[in-house]
Amino acid sequence: MVTPESVWREYQRGVDYNNRIDLYDRVRTNENFFVGRQWEGLNVTTLDPLIFNVLRRVVNLFISMLVSDDIAVTAQPYQDAPDAETVQKVLDRAVASVIERTGVKSKNRYLLRNACVDGDGCFYIRFDPDRDSGQGVQGDIEVDLIENTDVFFGNPAVDDVQRQPYLILSMRRSLASVRREAVRRGMSRSEAETIQPDSLLEPQYDPQTEDADDMVTVLLRMQRTPDGIAFFKCTRNAVLMPETVAPYRRYPVAYMSWERVKHCYHGASPVTEAIPNQIAINKLYSMYVQCIKHVAFPKIIYDMTRFPNGYSSDIGKAVGMRGNPNEAILSAFRAPEISTQVMALLSQMMKDTMELMGASDATLGNVKPDNTSAIVTVQQATIAPLELVRMEFYRFVEDTVRIFVDLMRVHYGRRKVFLVDDSGAEKTVRFDFGALDAAALELNVEVGSSAYWSETMQTTTNDNLLERGIITDPVLYVENIPDSQIRGKSRLLRALREQRENGQPQAAPDTTAAAQAAR
Repeated sequence: MVTPESVWREYQRGVDYNNRIDLYDRVRTNENFFVGRQWEGLNVTTLDPLIFNVLRRVVNLFISMLVSDDIAVTAQPYQDAPDAETVQKVLDRAVASVIERTGVKSKNRYLLRNACVDGDGCFYIRFDPDRDSGQGVQGDIEVDLIENTDVFFGNPAVDDVQRQPYLILSMRRSLASVRREAVRRGMSRSEAETIQPDSLLEPQYDPQTEDADDMVTVLLRMQRTPDGIAFFKCTRNAVLMPETVAPYRRYPVAYMSWERVKHCYHGASPVTEAIPNQIAINKLYSMYVQCIKHVAFPKIIYDMTRFPNGYSSDIGKAVGMRGNPNEAILSAFRAPEISTQVMALLSQMMKDTMELMGASDATLGNVKPDNTSAIVTVQQATIAPLELVRMEFYRFVEDTVRIFVDLMRVHYGRRKVFLVDDSGAEKTVRFDFGALDAAALELNVEVGSSAYWSETMQTTTNDNLLERGIITDPVLYVENIPDSQIRGKSRLLRALREQRENGQPQAAPDTTAAAQAAR
């Protein structure tokens, strides 16, 4: 039987494992270096601590390269059912609607940022019964971004979410909100008052950024059962939600690592290995500037026996001395020039650090466009290793879509969906998402960048078929263009069919104009 005490012990085992692999200190250090707190904790008095943040530029470049192209998703049932085409259209519309309403595309940027800096990124996908779906039906899907320090796998040696015996998500919440949730779930007010703040602050939370005296650690445990996924929510000593089984086929958690580590569910970050380089760059730059301040300007040297009151360089001020003024000993001293090897070393270190991380001068745009083909070749060769991360990100999006469909199957019921029929007219149908049981289990999810993936390629192929005379019917040509590639497609199809029925001649479409309109 699951109890708060047993869940807390499992949670502490996960914390101990993260401490053994030094996760919390590594994430804290990576975050500090990324945001620019690179001298934190050091009492530097002999140098001006300068920061030349090479890491942030490279991380932002990686994120922009991965999300610069829009993500396109299509879901298609494997089985050859009579209504397979309708199911595909419904799933495409429903998934696109969830992605838009939950802001998944914007959250993907933060997820990739977490994966690149911390090593891992995670989505927790849940059904919020209080959210307005905009269709007159209460309840819709919500996506939460979870830090990798708040995710605990039952088997930490396996990085596959769906193979875990159980999962635990931890969250730090205010005492008042936890007590309100306990009352809302049926606990009496007197029992809710027994919930107290945690006396021990967990290592993944920063004591400088939160009030430990008014915060409670809430644990959400998920475990696979023959009937679905069992959820249990508790604090250290109180049950907020007793064990409840939802008929899900998958854990509602999507997880990705930037660079996988063998026998560990936490991945590696490219920032970690580059931190010593960043420290050396900051130190060398600081010492170089400090040396320039000391030796760049000439210094006046004088004989103290002849100037007992000191020498003044103020304009027009008389300077008293002993002896003959014509024999005053005074000269200017200039220190030797700083070796040019220092700046050469700094430049080379910065260049090598960025290139080893995967950002060359061509990728960053620091080259003259004298030879365009050569620049493109260098860029493609530089970003080739990033394709592995892109494929991992696409796998993550596929998992997210499968979880969307699983939650739709359980919670949506019968809802209105807008579809385009064979005549090109938009119609509203009431679709029973509960009938997706078999389709959700065998789902072919295709993910790719819409800049080069299916939709644009389909339009280009359609144009080529028309130019070669394989397609001669304008209606067929427009039908093959994806809905998102041309505005007013249904109205255009109706007009073309009316012309066909009235016997009016139909000119073959101009492929150039059609391609420009589609794009």
